[in-house]
Amino acid sequence: MTNVPPNSEDQASSVAALGLRWAALRGMLASPLINADDQKSLRDDLLRELRSVERSIGGIEARNTFEVSAKIDVIKEALKHIGFGDTGWGQDLLESIRRDVMNMGQPVPKNDQRA
Repeated sequence: MTNVPPNSEDQASSVAALGLRWAALRGMLASPLINADDQKSLRDDLLRELRSVERSIGGIEARNTFEVSAKIDVIKEALKHIGFGDTGWGQDLLESIRRDVMNMGQPVPKNDQRA
């Protein structure tokens, strides 16, 4: 597995590319086959790669609201794995932030009171 440089100008190091890589790694780790005893070393490699991708995403500037949303997905999952994500309010807060960010990219209708 390769480490991704956090500040690379390469397109392969964009939030979108790393987000797709992160999702693929999460999918592989979710497979029941990876939990077999004879797959322990592969599982450990995948977990190291996942952590590397998570750290790398934090060092890259998001280019749009979708990439900010991808960063929120990463932190939500990371918080679940350290036990913070089960509190409910933390997940709700992150989901609220995601909605706010996504709505920032949408035009506000003329009859909306927020305008």
